[in-house]
Amino acid sequence: MEPKKNIVLVDDHVIVRNGLKELIGKLGPYEITAQFDTGIALLDAWPLEVVPDLVIVDLNMPGMNGMELVEIMKEREMAVPVLILTLNSDEQTIIRLFRTGVRGFLKKDCSAETMSIALGAIFSYGYYHNEFLTLSLQSQGTTPKKSQQEEILEQLTAREKEFLKLVCDEKEYTYEQIAYRMNVQHRTVDGYREAIFDKFGIKSKTGLVLFVLKHGLFESLTADLSN
Repeated sequence: MEPKKNIVLVDDHVIVRNGLKELIGKLGPYEITAQFDTGIALLDAWPLEVVPDLVIVDLNMPGMNGMELVEIMKEREMAVPVLILTLNSDEQTIIRLFRTGVRGFLKKDCSAETMSIALGAIFSYGYYHNEFLTLSLQSQGTTPKKSQQEEILEQLTAREKEFLKLVCDEKEYTYEQIAYRMNVQHRTVDGYREAIFDKFGIKSKTGLVLFVLKHGLFESLTADLSN
């Protein structure tokens, strides 16, 4: 029998937490081992008696929001995956969450099937996002991670590497700002983006960031450009 995954819920609405607990318990070998109504309550209780395999956090909470909680967890080296639930789904927010260290993002009105897929993806592949999951499934059974990094870097030109590094920079540059920093026209940046999209089957800016995270490319891109 597959061992249960221990999950912690952080949401300021008790009705939401109870609903999630009931739903998640029906989706697989998962157990809700603790619940908190604020991020501060979770931090005060850490370390928990039962070590969680995943923390599900509401993004929009009063006092300390989900992103602030994740940032503090990262600072304190609380090494546990986080899945964010929210009604806000704009791309820049999603990218910022993944840069912060979040492993997945779901809208609060998602279906039970989507929740099940997200939980399975995080525990199987480390991250959940529709585009990331597709890329993960495509890469199953391929060469080891280091070889994948080398193969990817070999397919990128020096300018494409520079573009990709700037896309993933924590300063959150827009495409227009990237064009300025690279001293090229906006349409030239569009060309770099489309070339990378075509080479690796990526479809969005979020996908670019997740692609770099998935293959651990950021340090390699930085090192290549500094040489």
